[in-house]
Amino acid sequence: MSYDADTDTSTVSRRRVLQTAGASALVALAGCNTGSDGEGDGESGGGQSLDPVRERAEVSVDEIQEGGTLRFGLGAGIDSFDPSYSTSAPSGNVHGLVYESLITQDAAGTVYPWLARTWERVDVQEVEDGAYEPYMVPAETDDDGNLVADDQIIIRNPEAGEVLTVNEAPDAVEDETYGIQYRAELHEGVTFHNGEEMTAEHVARSYEVLENSSISAQTFDSFLYAEAVDEYTVDIYGQEPDAEADSQLPTTVYPMEHIEEYPDRGADPRNDLTPIGTGPFEFESYEAEQRAQFSTFEDYWLDDLGLDALEWWDGPDGFPTSPVVDEVTVSIVTDDATRAAALNSGEIDLTYGLTSDTYSEYRSSEDYRLSVTNAGAYNFLQYPVRVSPWDDERIRRGVNQLIPRAQIAENIYNGYRNPAYTPLPELAADEGSADYDALVEELRPQTEQDTEAATELLQEAVDDLGVETPIEATIETNTSDDRVREAELIAQVMSNTEFFDISVETFEFTTFIQRILGPEYYQQGNIVLIGLSGTFNPGSFYDAVNSIDNFGQCCNFQRVDTPDLDEIATEARFSVEAVEDPQFRGEQYDQVWRGLIEQAPNSYTVFGTNVSSLSTDYVGHNTYTFSSGVLPYGLHDPTDQQVAYLDRE
Repeated sequence: MSYDADTDTSTVSRRRVLQTAGASALVALAGCNTGSDGEGDGESGGGQSLDPVRERAEVSVDEIQEGGTLRFGLGAGIDSFDPSYSTSAPSGNVHGLVYESLITQDAAGTVYPWLARTWERVDVQEVEDGAYEPYMVPAETDDDGNLVADDQIIIRNPEAGEVLTVNEAPDAVEDETYGIQYRAELHEGVTFHNGEEMTAEHVARSYEVLENSSISAQTFDSFLYAEAVDEYTVDIYGQEPDAEADSQLPTTVYPMEHIEEYPDRGADPRNDLTPIGTGPFEFESYEAEQRAQFSTFEDYWLDDLGLDALEWWDGPDGFPTSPVVDEVTVSIVTDDATRAAALNSGEIDLTYGLTSDTYSEYRSSEDYRLSVTNAGAYNFLQYPVRVSPWDDERIRRGVNQLIPRAQIAENIYNGYRNPAYTPLPELAADEGSADYDALVEELRPQTEQDTEAATELLQEAVDDLGVETPIEATIETNTSDDRVREAELIAQVMSNTEFFDISVETFEFTTFIQRILGPEYYQQGNIVLIGLSGTFNPGSFYDAVNSIDNFGQCCNFQRVDTPDLDEIATEARFSVEAVEDPQFRGEQYDQVWRGLIEQAPNSYTVFGTNVSSLSTDYVGHNTYTFSSGVLPYGLHDPTDQQVAYLDRE
């Protein structure tokens, strides 16, 4: 399969795209810097220093009960059981049971070595323009003039008609042409579910799984090459100096059975391919669109090595080395009311993302509780920027000032969300702004509801364009009750003006994602309302929805293209100065956020919180910062000394 992401820029100034949880969205990876020497030892940096979990539940080691089956209600279908082929944040809750990476992150974003015993930056250097050109090979073009190749393309040079693929990258590294180098020393004795022992070769070759996958752009935007130094040491190289490399370069680690034998559609029981990882749970069974079952992996590596194998561990004696429940059943219940009823009747123990009007009932009940965490997420409208009259930024800016953000946060989400007056959640503000409070103060007059200012902009655009009003359009979203109400409120506010006649259409989540990722969707003239679950890094809240490289992936559905801002965002991440100077990063990103509000390809409506609703039979649960990690984080995460157990008596 050829990689055909659209691009029209030169070799080293090509457009960039980050992971985004998905996340969440799917994008669900991220990081903090590792200190001046690059040692990943749990030092804080890229995430915020304060715990984002509100009213954290504490568990005494002496009170923990082992055993039982945790029943989790998932509000969306599982698009893929393989993280390399998933663009859905909800599916991350399944991935986190089975798969692991070299690093992990606590709820505040601090990076800790995980499958890696140590994780450190070895080298960083500038890469001159044209540095990769000697290694490039000729490539064919598709019908749209895009350079394509059978092998994963890392860098394109459209002017020369050449590309750097994964086949040529080793030669560049051998000549010391790279931007950044990290080294991982692995734990010995880590076993996959199929009995293979993890080695450096597994890590280096796991990147092959990502080649031309559903999220390939999120990896090969920065990744260059990985090589095994010895049996338990691997070096990973990035294309350029990268301020987010400590969390962006590591990938899911796969067994050779998967790497060598599974076809290019990922590990998924629907393809008769069993998901195999190093995680604490093994895949057992799947009933299509109903439930998936997982059981404890008896040879889990941390059970064998003990917590003292984690050099950063400083928790209490007796803390569990793995989740204490025996089994996990994930029930797929997409309707919010049905999922709430399942919780109320005892059919499930835990869920998240219920409608906010249920929260007061759970908060006041003795049998249930809420776990709330400030999230790295926002809801956003994406406009059909390639379709008239939405290709005029005045139309988009006018709508931006019609959106009743405060009303959405208070009335739709009952105060559990905050108005998004900037494109950057506060969670990523440490490295994403030089002065976040000042940025909000500056941008709020352009994003706060102001019908008079909106009318002036819209009237000017309509008169200049000769557009007949009302402009008809449809807001499309997924069948989440709160989000549907949000869409309906925005449609009502827009339709109350003389300029618009707006309808709302809803789809089941997986169907919706497949629809808006279609290659021709951007031509239909619909407005998308969806949520993005980013990462702890500020770039994830820019690239995923604005970079043309991410068109057809999460989360550029409308061929949004902001090349001037791409250049600034690239400098904010891919430069030695960005790696070494957080103040410089913040100043560059402030320019990006200002530009996004001016060009308005998207309107950001509310920042999210992740709210889990659970039975008090499930003790100690705390909710992760991103919705993709609600289930696995709550079960067990030593970085925050997090563990939960069942007490059904």
